[in-house]
Amino acid sequence: MMAGESGLPEAGSGVEPPIEQKVRLALGLLERFAPAIGSRWAIELWCTPPAVEMSLRMPPGVPPGEPVEAVWSGHRIAGESWGRGPTVYLVHGWGGCRAHLGVFVKPLVEAGHRVIAVDLPSHNDSEPGDLAPGRTTIVECAEAVRAFVRTHGPAHAIVAHSLGAKAAALAVSRGAEVDRLVFLAPMGDFSWYLDVFADRHGFGPRIRRGLVNRLDRRLKMPLYDTDIAAVAVTLDDPPPLLIVHDPDDPDSPYEMSQRILDLWPGASLVTTRGLGRLAHYRILRHRRAINAGLEFIGGVNAERAAAPSEVGEVSATTGPVD
Repeated sequence: MMAGESGLPEAGSGVEPPIEQKVRLALGLLERFAPAIGSRWAIELWCTPPAVEMSLRMPPGVPPGEPVEAVWSGHRIAGESWGRGPTVYLVHGWGGCRAHLGVFVKPLVEAGHRVIAVDLPSHNDSEPGDLAPGRTTIVECAEAVRAFVRTHGPAHAIVAHSLGAKAAALAVSRGAEVDRLVFLAPMGDFSWYLDVFADRHGFGPRIRRGLVNRLDRRLKMPLYDTDIAAVAVTLDDPPPLLIVHDPDDPDSPYEMSQRILDLWPGASLVTTRGLGRLAHYRILRHRRAINAGLEFIGGVNAERAAAPSEVGEVSATTGPVD
């Protein structure tokens, strides 16, 4: 994935690298003749964040922050901190880095918050968890978020993108102290992603079943119980949640955000329009989406900074879905 100065994919680039044809052919044969071997291979592919080419730099105007870290079960997770005040954590998505949500740093600091941006396990500057370097799981990502909140103080808010939203929700279910949540294009149910993953990699139901069984064992819990919709119904007192999503998003179905809205008490949904096939990433630089998140989080200082300009020329409208 190619990236510009913003650290996000440029128009015309592929969001994920293509799967090599020889991998698809091999998994197709294993589907027919040795699905157990295929599922062992598939779980390692599933747990490997995509190797993408992207900028690790914060957006223009964001100075270097103070390096911070947290540790869970001996694993070091890296982050960066700015400002003083109630803490807002920024959590990137699968294959991303802490710079992806860097556009929130300046306005949140100027609004009186401390901002901590986190690198998830096996991403950017963070160490791996229990798996080999370059691999991690949704449960490890949730434990990393929980470790940061435990180490650096309760979250006034967590702003999270894609898989980061799923990790934040699971962290809340495991006891992380969070006052409110902002989910940008949250990752939907894993059942949908498994279908996409199997199709991209050229295997069928036999390897898929084995993959799910192996994931359940590796996570030490059912994979589907990590879905945000599944987490929502387990929370006794869920924090207020704002979801921001675009119907054009091909990487995280908008309909799944509507389902979360139905199941998460007190949740609200802001719908952007017209962000195109790169909506999953463009939403991270879209002015109206950012402003919705900033307004929901609120400011400590009386004077709040306006959000930076959106990237590209895209039109959008926001508002709750009927």
